[in-house]
This record gives sequence, structure tokens and C-alpha cells, in this order.
Amino acid sequence: MMWMALLLLPIFSGCQSAARDGDVVLVKDGVAQAAIYAAPEVMNTNKTFATAVTFAESEAELQRQRLRESVNDLALYLGKMSGAKIEIITHAPGASDKLLPILVGDLAKNEFGPTPKKSTYKQAWRMVVSPKGIGLMGESDESTSYAVYELLDRLGCRWYMPSDMGDVIPELKTISFPTSDVTEIPGTIYRGIWYADDAFRRRNRMGGLLLNAGHALEINNYITPEQLKAHPEWGAEMEGKRVTNRFCWANPAAASAVADGIIAALDKQYTPTVSLSPDDGAGFCECAKCKALDAGDFDKSLGVMSITDRYIHFCNQIAEKVTKKYPDVLFGFLAYVQYTKAPVREKLHPNLIPEIAPITYCRAHTMLDPTCPSRPMILPAVEGWGKAAKMVSYYNYMFHLAEVAVPYPMMTQMSTEVPILYANNVKFWQPETMPNFESILPGMWLTIRMSWNTTGKPSEILDEFFTRFYGSAAGPMRSYWQLFDDAWTKTPEHAGCAFGYGKRFTPDFMKKARESMNAAIAACKTDMEKRRVKLQDDSLKQFELFMKMRWDLAAGRLADLGKDGDSYMKTQIGLGDLYAPQYSFTKVGFKTNTVSGAYFDCFYAATYYDGARVAKDYKLIAGPLALRCQVDKEKKGESLGWHKPGFDDKDWKPTDPSVDTWFSMGLDTYYGPMWYRSKVNIPAAPGGKKTFLWVSSTDGDCKVFVNGKHIPYVIERGEKKGKTAEFASSYCEPFSFNITPAIKPGAENQIAIVGTHTFINELGTGGLIGPVMLYQEKP
Repeated sequence: MMWMALLLLPIFSGCQSAARDGDVVLVKDGVAQAAIYAAPEVMNTNKTFATAVTFAESEAELQRQRLRESVNDLALYLGKMSGAKIEIITHAPGASDKLLPILVGDLAKNEFGPTPKKSTYKQAWRMVVSPKGIGLMGESDESTSYAVYELLDRLGCRWYMPSDMGDVIPELKTISFPTSDVTEIPGTIYRGIWYADDAFRRRNRMGGLLLNAGHALEINNYITPEQLKAHPEWGAEMEGKRVTNRFCWANPAAASAVADGIIAALDKQYTPTVSLSPDDGAGFCECAKCKALDAGDFDKSLGVMSITDRYIHFCNQIAEKVTKKYPDVLFGFLAYVQYTKAPVREKLHPNLIPEIAPITYCRAHTMLDPTCPSRPMILPAVEGWGKAAKMVSYYNYMFHLAEVAVPYPMMTQMSTEVPILYANNVKFWQPETMPNFESILPGMWLTIRMSWNTTGKPSEILDEFFTRFYGSAAGPMRSYWQLFDDAWTKTPEHAGCAFGYGKRFTPDFMKKARESMNAAIAACKTDMEKRRVKLQDDSLKQFELFMKMRWDLAAGRLADLGKDGDSYMKTQIGLGDLYAPQYSFTKVGFKTNTVSGAYFDCFYAATYYDGARVAKDYKLIAGPLALRCQVDKEKKGESLGWHKPGFDDKDWKPTDPSVDTWFSMGLDTYYGPMWYRSKVNIPAAPGGKKTFLWVSSTDGDCKVFVNGKHIPYVIERGEKKGKTAEFASSYCEPFSFNITPAIKPGAENQIAIVGTHTFINELGTGGLIGPVMLYQEKP
């Protein structure tokens, strides 16, 4: 379709420096030839309601406000482009009016007729350009807003990120259009992101029918606590007991009660979509009846049996009962964890809409990458749900898992995957995003653009983005983003968080990234180009410090970790304040921290600050230790003497836990023990001082042997501080073991560590996730 092709061109048919014969002229040589006409009820101030309103009434008012602000934008940006003052008139054109009328909403329908195309959710829009005037209309106020921005879009207006930093507005002293009459419907029913201002969302035509699919099934009280107390069999059976925070999906009475609860809620306040997604987590009913409903479909991403069929069996009963009274309501539900895969046996009720949320899969590569053991498993899930459901929603994660400061452009991944999604019946684009435009801008823009025009060409969208957003710095900035994109897609590392960054972002890589950034800084000519590049330079500087800390830890350089950690956090918070209008550096939702800072606190801070303590107060004597590792799936390592000095570990695999994640070792779905062994010469401690083994970070349990002797762990923190335990157990925390009684001073000592991955998470880590070192008390 011509309008879709036009969307992607840097120069548009309406961008005329001089009007052609037959064109409809809005502005000529900086002088307005047109005025905007909108009904007074459109341009009214916000309506206040004295009493509670229905969903439909509230939505109608929000859409009216959206259209009002769209009309204001139309006048604003036509004026910015041309220098002309464009008037907004709140009545129909009169016979004496000399200016070309740009008619909005009902005024346009009165002149040109309604939109000839219709859509289920009233999103069809129409743009008419004729000598009589321009008509901008839609099936609703919201879709009329789409027509307004279609006109601006065709003139070349772009809003690449929130705030003026994202505005790219052409200069056109004369604005004209050829005659045309275009009616279209967006390629998706809903388009949205989590964090941006209303203006950015509106100008990029986000919106539509939001599918409710958040975690709600148990926490929305569809079944009340009193009902569950009276009917404990409705609760899931877990570890032999019935619980109240999960439902038994094999119990038809429970499904009927949920349906009754939903009907009661809709009676009170109707909404067009309702969520049936279970509360978050990966534990579900273990009763025999539920297991009998499973279809025997094994989910390799988690290493467990898929429970999708039992879940759909439950949801179908709910949908069947509710739709007898409310036939149009849609039921959103996450296709998530053990129920990510499409059903094998169960057929979906037509009102059930799956929202695929691929949380347990690699986020670096693409669905079509044969070298990735994880991401390609999403493809059959997408294809399966696309065939099974009337419509599909996709809940993409638009940030790297559990570490959102890293530049994460997603250009290759989204260029590859988004067309596949829209070819498989995805009609709702509902990604989980962060206020992290500084780290994800190219991929974010690409997906926003394609959620509107689902048949767009990713390469053309990205070409336009780099050319128009970065201007004189487009070449080096594209090289910069491409470096990071290649590091993500071409490195055989699949884990979340930063535990695999040592492989992906080497010192040589970071040097090249800095060279590209410096070239971009030098290439900038305008103040806006400098601002845009500085945003990315500030991001890179933070990531350079982040990687310095990772490399220092891996090399055993502990002294500066605390100081660098303080600097990183202080700067991160300052950048969150500085770039709040750009929704960058992830401060939304925090007063004294950022999302990146919260992740830093969770995954790295304890190790860094404890490492700095060790370097300051003690003497490092060995490490990082060179380790060999071996999986112990049958848990026989201790009985086989793997902890003893005489055991021969020459066939074990060398590993560096600062770099090697379990995911990269093919152990992403393994939950059990891994043994690590190392030999080290330990000098005698002066004056009877103690010697400690420092384990910098673990995912799960950590049990230590020295020269075959088990070393109990003396708990260092919390209520049990000072008590001994067989092993240390935590996540991303350091542990110190007093190994003084077991060592042979001045001789070779055998260290054996058992790291056990004890719980399901999607990070792809396990066992040791940082270096191991030795330190002694100072004289």
C-alpha cells in the first residue's frame, strides 16, 4: 500500500519546497493558507465527573483529550516546520472564510463522509486531501488522532524518543499535498510501551485495545478467601498440602467459582478484557488429576513437563461460562514459564487471547539462530499459538535480563523476529519496557514503528533513524550501535545479568566502542546532535566503569571495587535526574536509586564492597584460583572421593567462573551440584593468624573441603550470625570460610567446592559465579 511505503521515506510527498500544479497548499512561503477546524466539544478542557463513571465513559473522555492534544500538535508542528501561524477554529467553516479548511473529526465526516473501512475496535482512520480542504477523521476520537499524525508523519515529522531531544521536524516554508483519499487500519489492535510521556505515545500512535494479561488469577480475588476456606479442594496441592495462593486447574468447581467472580466484577464495572494469568512464579498444582490433564509435552527451556493443556482446560471453562452473559469480553493470559508452549490437545475458546512472555529464554540471539540453544525454542511457541488462537499478544522483554545499563540495541533480533511475529497472528504489541531509551533506542524505535506498520521494512526504518536522528554523526553512531549489536548476537553466551559479560565485552571490544563514540563526538555539528551523542557517551562512560569493576573482580584487583561502586551509583542517580525527560537511566519509580542501581545492589554490590573490605583489612595471598569442574547429576561426588587430595581430576573441564556461565556450558536447565577443584600453595600465616577462602559470589549452595576435610560455614550475616552450617547458601553474596585448621602451610593444598543450583531462575547461572581467592589476617 502506498501510504505504508511513504512512511519509510526520508522525504515525503507533502514535503514540497514549492507547490506543484494541482497540489493542495497549506502554507506558502511561510504564510498560512489553511486553518484547522475542530468542534468546540473536541477542544474543551478536561471533563470532571461528579460521580463514578463507567469504563466506556472514562475511555471516551481520555480519547477526546487525546484528540484535542493532537489538534494542538497539528497547529504546533505545521508552525514549527514553516514558521507560519496556524489557527485553530472551533466552528465549521463559513462561506466567508478564505483559508483552506483542515477539518477534524465530525466536521470532516460531514464534508467527506465517514471512513469507508470498519474495524472491530474502531481504529480505522481516513485522510482526504482535496481542493475543498483536508479531512482527518476516524471511527473514534482515538483513530481520528491517528489521521492527524498521519498527515504530520507524511511531512517527515518524527518523535524518536521522549522530550525535544527526540523531535526531528523538517523545515518547509511551503507545505503542500497532492490530492488523495486514504483509509487504513493499523496492523495491530494495541501498541504500547511501559515508560514514556503521553505526548510521545500519542505522536507515535500507540494505544488501541489494551489486553489485560497481568498476573491476576489468584490475587484479584475472583475466589474469595472465605470460599477457599470452605472449599480447600479448590486450592492447588503443593508438597502434599492444599494451598490458597494457587488453584487446582483440574477442579471444575474452582473454574466455575472463578467465572462467577469475574461475572460479578463485570456486573459492577464492565471492562472489555479480563486477565486469567496466574500469579507470578513457577510452582503449580501437583495433584494426580492436574498431571493427568498434561499432554506429555516436554518444555526444554525449563527442563520440565509443559502444563499448558491443563491450564487451557481450566481457562476454557471460565470463558465458556462468562461469555454466556458477556459474549464480547476477551480473556488475556500469559503464555509463561511452564505454560509458554502452545497446547497439544486442548482447543482454545475463541475469546482466549494468549500473551507470549518468553521469560526463560536467551535474550541475546534470534529465533532463527541455529547456534543458540535457547532462543529458537520461542519460534515453535509463536507458530503454535498463532495457529491455536484467534489473536495473539506478544510480551517482549525490551531490556537485557536483570541488567539494564548495558547498551542493548536489539537491531538484529527485532529486525529478524518482529516480521515473524506479525506473520503469526500477533495483534497486540505489549512489551515490557524500562525507562532505558539510552540503552535500547534503535531497537525500541524499530518495534514502535513496526507495531503501527506491521509490513514495514526494518532495514529502511533503521536507515532513516540513524540518518535523521544523528545527522552528521550518523556514521560513527551506527558503527557504535552495530558493535554492541554484534557483540550480543555473535557471542556464544546466553545468560542473563552481567555474568557473561567477560566473554561478550572484552577490553578490545570496549576500546573499539570508545573509538566509535569519540568519532561521533567529533562529527557532531549542531547542538542537538551534540546532546543526542552525549546521552550515549554518558551511557558508555557508565558501562566502561561497570566493566572495569567486572574485570577487576575477575583479576583479583579488589581494592578499588568499593570506591568504584560508590562512583557508579552516584553517577547513575545523577544521570537519572538529568535525563528524566528522556526516560533514560531508569529512575522512574525510585527516589534515591534507579532500576540499574537496584540491579547493581542486588547482583554485584555485596561482592564488590566485601572484596574492598578484604583488600583493605587483610592480605590477599592467592587467587583467583584456577579451577576444574565436573557436574554431579547423581550426587555421588562425595562418596566417590571428589573432595580428597588424591582424586585425579585431569579429565575435568577447566573453568573460570568469572566468565563461564552455566548457560554457556549447556547447563541452563540443570539444578544440582557442580564440583570445582584447585591446587594452591598457601604460605604460612605469621603469628598464628587465620587463613580464609573467599568465594566472591554464588547461585545457590556452597560447600567447601580443604585437603579432604569439610569446612563448616560460620554464618556472617543476619539473625543466625556466628552459628555454623554445613554449607553457605544465598544468591549473589560473598562467603568467607576459615580454612586455617585444614591447611598445610608452605605446601600444596587441595581445595574442593560444591556449588549447587537450588532454585529456578531465568538467568542461566548456577554454582560459582565469581572468582575464588585466599586471604590472611595481617600481622
